[in-house]
Amino acid sequence: MESFNEDWRSDHGLAPPAVQLAPRSWFNPNLETRWNLVPALVGTITMMSTLMLAALSVAREREEGTFDQLLVAPYSPTEIMIGKAIPSMMIGVVQATNALLVSQLWFRIPFAGSYLTLYVGLILFLLAAVGIGLFVSSIAGTMQQGCSTPSS
Repeated sequence: MESFNEDWRSDHGLAPPAVQLAPRSWFNPNLETRWNLVPALVGTITMMSTLMLAALSVAREREEGTFDQLLVAPYSPTEIMIGKAIPSMMIGVVQATNALLVSQLWFRIPFAGSYLTLYVGLILFLLAAVGIGLFVSSIAGTMQQGCSTPSS
């Protein structure tokens, strides 16, 4: 491409460019696709499974009629929702940790950064995913509605 541009400029009597652009890949110098795909899959799979777990938990309770029993219990609705959110978040953290280990040990994807920062971000990410799942669950009347996607 560069040789074509040089030939075209010389044929048309134009001066060479004042600035030369050279693309450089800082974080993936070998341009390996798996370095981009595997971390994206870790986030996607963790979000989808955590969201579905949270969405189906309250919908299942409502279908079976046990959610009303929970509301009569001496717990506030906030405590009930926290009790529904914590197991989903713990499963999400375990799943993300397993996926991270597989990506580093099997696929040999390097990790540059702080694990503390990664897990703080992961907790916030899972908190948002569980919140969306609980919101979907509060709207859905059945488990099927909680896990289905809208049709066009």
